[in-house]
Amino acid sequence: MADDFDEDEGGKSNKLLLIGGIVMGLAVVAALAVGGTLYFLDRLPGSGGGQEEVVDKAPMSGLQPSSAVYYSFEKPFVSPFASEGSGKRQRFMQVRFAVKAETPEAISVIEKRLPQVLNDVNQLLRRQDFATMQTVEGKVQLQMAATEAVQKVVQEESQNIDTVLITDFVMQ
Repeated sequence: MADDFDEDEGGKSNKLLLIGGIVMGLAVVAALAVGGTLYFLDRLPGSGGGQEEVVDKAPMSGLQPSSAVYYSFEKPFVSPFASEGSGKRQRFMQVRFAVKAETPEAISVIEKRLPQVLNDVNQLLRRQDFATMQTVEGKVQLQMAATEAVQKVVQEESQNIDTVLITDFVMQ
């Protein structure tokens, strides 16, 4: 009987050690999770919180601040693709553009001549082919053609734009 008592006491101490180890392990995992979260959110003291101030105050030699001005069209352009023949399902594209210019005057010209810009871009979109627009090259060609269309309108008043950016593109 004395032997049975010793085995029960040894089993209890092993269970107690096992439970204590599990609790300690969970505490370590929780501490690491909290520490990792704080580190990646930059809330841990000494983890780079003051570094932003140094970067903001240090001028970079040779770099000029960008004077680019952007104009985003309010509504997306929705246009059917060029007809692929009868019997085929009609397909559409929705494209949102933004214009990048160096001067606010160019943007003013776009706003002043907006109906002509919208017309020219819509005509351009109606000429596009569905298969071509599925490729990266087709989207690049569309971007270049849209830039040329807007540039043509803006140049009539001696202004220039840098590029037309595609900010949203959906095909159906």
